[in-house]
Amino acid sequence: MVSFRTALILALITCSALVGACVSGTNPSSNSTSTNQPKGNPNPAKTNVEELGVLVNIPYEAEDIVWKGDVGNRKLVAILRFSPADSDKLIVEAEKIRPPQQINFATEAWFPAELIAQSDLSGDDTLNGKSYAANNFLLEPYVNGSITRIENTDYFVLEASK
Repeated sequence: MVSFRTALILALITCSALVGACVSGTNPSSNSTSTNQPKGNPNPAKTNVEELGVLVNIPYEAEDIVWKGDVGNRKLVAILRFSPADSDKLIVEAEKIRPPQQINFATEAWFPAELIAQSDLSGDDTLNGKSYAANNFLLEPYVNGSITRIENTDYFVLEASK
């Protein structure tokens, strides 16, 4: 049988733990600080297709989109996923401008999970694809670029620069 003194000590410890958990979870200063402070990444990835559409032409409706511009707005990288039919049309149009070139490149943490998983399978954290001229995507001031279709997917990596 547990003594009265042991039961009292256990009850006090339990109450202290519960009060401590409640207080730390409702601290208004910690909540307001965390929402007002940037979290280590001054250049987060974006998913706003309208904002990207002001910078580059998107000739088909993208099913998935994530993109980043560098701090000086000299370059942007967008990951776009199109329907299989639109992907095929895009390739036919791009091949008219320039034949494809086989390339590979490293993934970044902000890429879609499917592409990161695919690069993990390669063993060297890279993706393979065929790169084409991005003329159908480029708008001033972005005058140079390429569009790369990632192997075995309908994902494309658009790289545009000034």
